[in-house]
Amino acid sequence: MRKSFSFIKNTLINIWFGIKTSFLASKKYFLLKCLVLLSTTFIPLTTIWLWQEILNGVVAGSTKAVFILLIVYLAFKLLTYLLAHYDIYIRMRYVNALTMYIENVMIDKTSRVDLAFFDSAKMGDKVRITRSNFEIMGSVAWLVFNIFSAIINVIATFVIVTTINPWIGILTILFLIPFFIYDNKHTNYMWEMEEAQTRDDRKKDYYNNAFYDNNIQFEIKLNKLTDFFLGRYKEIWQRLYKKRTKAGILHTLRISFFLLLNFLSELLMLLFSVQGVIAKEIGIGNLQYNISMVARLREQSIELIKNVNWLMVNNVRLKSLQEFIAMKPEYEQCGKRIPSSNPRIEFCDVYFRYPNCEDYVLKNCSFVIEPHERIALVGQNGSGKSTIIKLMFRFYDPEKGMIKLDGIDIKEYDIYAVRRVFGVLFQDYVTYCLPLREIIALSDFVNRFDDGKLQKVSDISGVTEIIKDWPDGFDSVLGRYYADNGKDLSGGQWQLVGLARAYFRDNEFMILDEPSAALDPIFEDRIFAQLYDLSKGKNAVIISHRLSNTTLADKILVLDDGHIVERGSHFDLLKQNGKYAYWFNLQASKYV
Repeated sequence: MRKSFSFIKNTLINIWFGIKTSFLASKKYFLLKCLVLLSTTFIPLTTIWLWQEILNGVVAGSTKAVFILLIVYLAFKLLTYLLAHYDIYIRMRYVNALTMYIENVMIDKTSRVDLAFFDSAKMGDKVRITRSNFEIMGSVAWLVFNIFSAIINVIATFVIVTTINPWIGILTILFLIPFFIYDNKHTNYMWEMEEAQTRDDRKKDYYNNAFYDNNIQFEIKLNKLTDFFLGRYKEIWQRLYKKRTKAGILHTLRISFFLLLNFLSELLMLLFSVQGVIAKEIGIGNLQYNISMVARLREQSIELIKNVNWLMVNNVRLKSLQEFIAMKPEYEQCGKRIPSSNPRIEFCDVYFRYPNCEDYVLKNCSFVIEPHERIALVGQNGSGKSTIIKLMFRFYDPEKGMIKLDGIDIKEYDIYAVRRVFGVLFQDYVTYCLPLREIIALSDFVNRFDDGKLQKVSDISGVTEIIKDWPDGFDSVLGRYYADNGKDLSGGQWQLVGLARAYFRDNEFMILDEPSAALDPIFEDRIFAQLYDLSKGKNAVIISHRLSNTTLADKILVLDDGHIVERGSHFDLLKQNGKYAYWFNLQASKYV
């Protein structure tokens, strides 16, 4: 009893959620759709009755009455025709408005969830299911209205049929009970199968989308991987197709049996009415009316059953959608403190591992970055250098330990204010298909039309040399995703653009993660000379595998096995003759 009450309660909550969201998406089209639904509920009953009276009038020879009824009948048929086309237009416009509304909600939500969300394939499945349920949001509102409409129609037609013959009305409903049970099981089965195949659908889409990804296309053509990706795509597609086809065939056979069973009520009414016509108890119009009413009772009952079953399944879908929208990002929660422009950063016994991973990336990691200090982070691949930067930005939080800004837990600060402290270039820089001025100014977008500032950071980063012959200058579009005349850049050139974006924010604290990985030696030497010159009196954290680029840092932190194993200036670390000295001498020996 308690479980049933809980199910009804959750269903009502989800229905209200669906209706409310549908209304907020487009109030105008929502109300128009309601009016159309109400109209289409009562007009069919009226037209059936009018046709009965017309046929009886023809048999009785009532020419004038038939003419008037015929005009009214044709007016209602024309209205039905117009409403059907108007309904298509309203639905099309409404679906567009609803999709835009839900997409905005989804984008807003995903922009604020923590990065752990994107590290989980399970959560990726959740996003796919949620996005596939956009239209469900609107259909729930229509399902509810259609159910009310069908209930009214079923009650009205049932009363009419039972006045003609009570047993036929009762049998029509009884014949539909097996159909209701089967349709409920089938609808739930299809939903469970869809949910179970979500991961396979995502894999299938991955192999398919590889052919439309410019970056992957290079590898496909170079290594002749077409057969590999296409084969994987076909294998998954065929496996899913076979299972869905088998389910479809079985459903068609079963549903045919139940529909034939339901048709018996119409056959009974036909025999009953023909007998009445032969006995001259009713007219031809009544025969047509009786059969139409039983057919309508059957059709409206089937529609009611399908809508009720779909509402129950959509209740599960809506719950998934509602849970996603209601998710509260853990790491995005923050305090109200505002950090200084050059804070003292302290890692205190920090332990961290990425979601769904057993091994710790950082273990007992402790160090201090003093104000106005230029730091170099060095270590082997996977030692945790980039992870430290992500923790400083609070993209993640430590599992154990604490990160402090000016002696206060970083969680007490406004998270977005913390991120604004830093100008940053990540190792995995992003390539945008936008005008160059917007790409550079993404770090401080309100100043994107400040050409003086754009020119300054372009000179410093080396972008000026790239665009010197471009007729559109900063208004040139990079990339050809949507621009035929977009400019294609090399990896090193994209890195310079990313560097310009990091400088554009004009912060007191710069973080550069492998800023020269794709640069030639001349540009690399120039970039680091400028970096150390520009960062005098400011904070800077530099990550680089080329240890020759770290020699001018005030302090070098050496990471190994998830924690700091050495710290000091370049010359101090050479004297220690530890890991840093070994790595530096190893690289230096290649140039001798």
